[in-house]
Amino acid sequence: MIYDLAAIYLIIDLCLIANVSKSGYYKWKKRKSRPMTVKEKDEESLKKLISKIYKETSYTYGYPRITDEIKESYKQKVNHKRVYRLMKEMNIQALSFRKKHKYKQEGNTAENILNREFDVDKPFKKLATDITYLYVGRTRLYLCAILDLYNNEIVSYHISDKNDNALVLKALEIATKKGDVKDTLIHSDQGHQFTSYAYTYQLKSYQMKKSMSNKGNCWDNAPIESFFGRLKEESIRIQKPRTKEEVYRTVEWYIDFYNNKRRQKGLGSLAPVQYKERIA
Repeated sequence: MIYDLAAIYLIIDLCLIANVSKSGYYKWKKRKSRPMTVKEKDEESLKKLISKIYKETSYTYGYPRITDEIKESYKQKVNHKRVYRLMKEMNIQALSFRKKHKYKQEGNTAENILNREFDVDKPFKKLATDITYLYVGRTRLYLCAILDLYNNEIVSYHISDKNDNALVLKALEIATKKGDVKDTLIHSDQGHQFTSYAYTYQLKSYQMKKSMSNKGNCWDNAPIESFFGRLKEESIRIQKPRTKEEVYRTVEWYIDFYNNKRRQKGLGSLAPVQYKERIA
């Protein structure tokens, strides 16, 4: 294609479009003017085979697996260094996917002080927190929310594309600006963020008390889990946000609606903020 169009367009531009190097084109052009050697014919044939295997494996094979495939399935002797060199010339490599990061639990667990005793007589006495996933295509976002068990109000939340300590620390920081957290009990599961030294230290600095569910027991965190379920069913599933910005706006809208307008039977058919103001 480059050879045919070289009289009309710049070769460098054609090379960019064809995704080949300029030097590679001139090498090809030089070979074109003379008969191919036996080695060159062999390598052209091998390149076609590499390309075939590469496509058949959904572009996930690198040179070690392609070498093994050529040896075992096509019974051809080939050195892995040769396959590597040819794949480099062809500008192809295995498409790799980011591996999930395995977080290590730092061991700062706590006793289950809450123990499903959700009744409370004043705000900011017992809080519950957890993290849930929100998807945008193949992108995963993380939402950490903190719920006041007094009136089921979401007192703070934070969204991030990283499931790390900063996610929960930010949500915690926001919560401390909404009410008096001294001696407040905050309950969570034993996720790595909640057992981290950073989270434990922050709670101590705020003079808050930590409570944690036992492993495999989700009932103690039922109120916050229930909120996440409603959020997804009543907003995410219906509005179907397609970008991160749309997810942020959808979550912001729903939490405002949930706190100020969505009536709850357990609160006398009042919204959480309405209930708190009525009691006050």
